[in-house]
Amino acid sequence: MTHLGSVVSINNVSRSIKPYTTGSLLLAAPANAPTIIHASFAPVEARDMSGPLRVTASHGRATILDTTGQVDADAFVVDFAGSQGKVTLTAEAEINLKMTATKFDGTILAWAQGPVRMLVPLGFVTPFQAIVNQPRDFVCRADLCSKVKAEKTNGLYAFTYAGDGSANPERVHLRSEQVTVVIDNIRRKN
Repeated sequence: MTHLGSVVSINNVSRSIKPYTTGSLLLAAPANAPTIIHASFAPVEARDMSGPLRVTASHGRATILDTTGQVDADAFVVDFAGSQGKVTLTAEAEINLKMTATKFDGTILAWAQGPVRMLVPLGFVTPFQAIVNQPRDFVCRADLCSKVKAEKTNGLYAFTYAGDGSANPERVHLRSEQVTVVIDNIRRKN
């Protein structure tokens, strides 16, 4: 581990030398501090951040919870839960989103080679657009499904929910050209 100025670097022993070596790092920093995390084969979890956050976990899972600032995450799997921010997510495998309020304040671009899933609370009013390859690739099991409109655009299918009409549906843009985009309601525990 090295610490130079405001940068903390951790370099693991080569996997060919010690293939089963594991470690864990917990970093506590000011919530508004700009944070950049590069982790090739490790999972990353970031929570309660308000400053810019950049995560790359090319062969791992990135979990980002309750952030409010700018988020840019590229990982094998991305999990995101929040209610605001400027969020860009890309994943090789899948993206799982959980909207924690009935209105998302900001923008989301979520693009995966695998499925993109979004859980929304009952009464979700934020407009969104989902892009898929075939109509059967859009699965909607939420209370808002009857208000979703479909159209074919440039060989792909766009499913648009106008919500409360307060924003352009492209501000929340979900895309999976190879698998599915799924919208579902958050189920309350009894």
